[in-house]
Amino acid sequence: MPLDRLPRWAWGAICLPIVALLPGDATIGRGEPPSAPTAAAIEFEDVTATSAIAFVHDDGSGGHRFIPETVTAGLATFDHDLDGRIDIYFPNGSDLPGTDPPRRPRAMLARNRGGWRFDDVTAAAGLDHESYGVGVTAGDLDNDGFPDLVTSNYGPKRMWRNMGDGTFLDVTAAAGTADGDKLGAGVVFLDADGDGDLDVYAANYVRFSPDGHVSPRVRGVPVYHGPRDYEPWSDTFFRNEGDGRFTDASVETGIAAVAGPGMGVVGFDGDADGDTDLFVLNDVAANYLFRNDGTGRFEEVGLETGLAYDMIGQPNGSMGVDCGDVDNDGWLDLWMTS
Repeated sequence: MPLDRLPRWAWGAICLPIVALLPGDATIGRGEPPSAPTAAAIEFEDVTATSAIAFVHDDGSGGHRFIPETVTAGLATFDHDLDGRIDIYFPNGSDLPGTDPPRRPRAMLARNRGGWRFDDVTAAAGLDHESYGVGVTAGDLDNDGFPDLVTSNYGPKRMWRNMGDGTFLDVTAAAGTADGDKLGAGVVFLDADGDGDLDVYAANYVRFSPDGHVSPRVRGVPVYHGPRDYEPWSDTFFRNEGDGRFTDASVETGIAAVAGPGMGVVGFDGDADGDTDLFVLNDVAANYLFRNDGTGRFEEVGLETGLAYDMIGQPNGSMGVDCGDVDNDGWLDLWMTS
């Protein structure tokens, strides 16, 4: 069977013996015990119980195995009230069709009050809402000094303006960023055209509808469809007009020229030319690198830069991504999970 047709669990069975036979690991097959772990320079303590964060994620599932259940959800860490402490916003799922009895999960904003303790201020902040959250990011979209929120959902995307008093206002309709009923994924802010306003790039996953959905079966056991079973969406680019309105500029910026099952995305200056490029992960498909020409127009160069596939030319189940200068050479490196 070709590798790209194998179920995902089978890849581990194929890869693990290969790893075990790599030359250079003198302990493999010789029975020596592993060396004792050395003390880490940085150590972590689990403070979940005392933090008072009682958030529980819910994928909204009712037993039908809809693909949105497999991709939700991220979170955002940001100082929403500018008190010098980092707060946490948790998107949540919502009841999918056929979920009975309904569970009605909600998002949560946890306010950091210091000492690794948090208060649930979701309702007071105006964020006690129901939507199927997948991706989220925070940033100052209107240049008033307070970080705003955008959530990418299964359903309309939502934009939340920080009012500066600890509350948020849903300005999606006025901003024009709902973007239909797509299955969204990662989302990032960037100033693509250098005009001083943050624009919005939102990855979209696949064209899913619960209508007519039939879960596949393996040896009689129902399983989830994978992304290759659906047509992909092209991603969405919203240009910030500077007056509270956003324009869908996906076509004119070149973003809509390709379409893949988008997941994580990060903005970074990949070629050190002073503008922001975009690295976009796609699930079991070629990843994208959108190179910015400095005016907010992008060219997709993932293949020629070596970011589209892995070292043997295969697409990965690419999920999360971040960047940083790992070796302190002045160039931003990329880290992705698969």
